[in-house]
Amino acid sequence: SCFSGRIHDLMTGKPGRTLGLSLAIIASVILFSILPLMQVGTVLLLRNRLQAANLTVDEQNQNIAPLAVGGSYTGVDEAALVVQTLLGVAFLVIAFFAWRGKPAWIRFVMLASVVVLTLVTVGFSIVPLLSQPDINQGFDSGAGIRDVLLSSRLLLSILVALYVVWYVNRGPARAYYRGYYLPNPDGTSAPPR
Repeated sequence: SCFSGRIHDLMTGKPGRTLGLSLAIIASVILFSILPLMQVGTVLLLRNRLQAANLTVDEQNQNIAPLAVGGSYTGVDEAALVVQTLLGVAFLVIAFFAWRGKPAWIRFVMLASVVVLTLVTVGFSIVPLLSQPDINQGFDSGAGIRDVLLSSRLLLSILVALYVVWYVNRGPARAYYRGYYLPNPDGTSAPPR
């Protein structure tokens, strides 16, 4: 089906989705949908496992209250999980239509959403990196790992956003979303690439 659609596009002169555009969409889906949804899934799994843990008091298997009652052992706010899930699913829908190339204005929606999500990611990554640790909270042995992960996410987000903005604005990607090639300046029709 995909192969026959590509042959039809080549025969009719309709621009197809280029490898660079496919990479841009896939990289942005991984960064803005799959990774955030995996983080939400991991936090929810951790919370459910901690709440379901039972401790036995004696040999008669008398259970006491679950381990994670009355506190937040994941350190993540419920509202943040909901927002992260909604943003991940919304970008997945945008990427689906960007992959199809229809409607033509989805190119602008994808560009805008990549830029906005990158700015949000930069904001949420820079604030913890620049903040001083609170001595009253105690020392955290995971702070070094957290800083490396935040720095990596920050750099990766910026690189993916730059690539997506650059490639989606190139001629072959614009032709794919437009659905036809523009004529050459000398008046002849542009050949399929």
